[in-house]
Amino acid sequence: MKNFTQVLFLSLIALFFVTPIFVSADVPFNTTGTPGANFNTTGNPNANFSLPNPLGSQVGNFCDLVKALLNIVMAIGVPIAVLFLVWSGFKFILARGRPAELEVARKNFMYVIIGIAVFLGAWTLAMVISTTIQSLGSGGSVPFCSN
Repeated sequence: MKNFTQVLFLSLIALFFVTPIFVSADVPFNTTGTPGANFNTTGNPNANFSLPNPLGSQVGNFCDLVKALLNIVMAIGVPIAVLFLVWSGFKFILARGRPAELEVARKNFMYVIIGIAVFLGAWTLAMVISTTIQSLGSGGSVPFCSN
C-alpha cells in the first residue's frame, strides 16, 4: 500500500510538471484560410487577428449560452431522472412486502421526486431569468442578451 501511494504521488507530481509543456504549446501560423485563428505573417503587431466562435453561430450572447447549456443539462438530466425513477420502482418490487425494505423504497421514491422537482425548478428559474434579462436588454454596446 505504501508503494502504491508513493507511485500515485509521483505520478501526480509528474503530471503537474509535464502537462504545462503540452498546454503552452505555441499555435502555428495559419495562412491557408482553414478554420481557426488567422494570423498575419508579415510581423506587423497591428495585424488583423480573428478568432472564430467555438460554440458556433447559434451562441452569440450570454442568454444564448445559458440556453445552450440548459439544453445540454436537460438532455443529460432527464434520462438520468427517468433511470432513477425506474430504479425506485424496482426497489418497491424487490421489497416483496417486507416493511423495512418498503420504507427504504418509499424514501428513495420521495428523494427521486424531490430531486426531479428541484431539477425542473432550477431549469424553469434559469429560463425565467434568461427571458427577463433578454426582455430588459443590455442597453450598452456589449451583446449581453440582444434580440
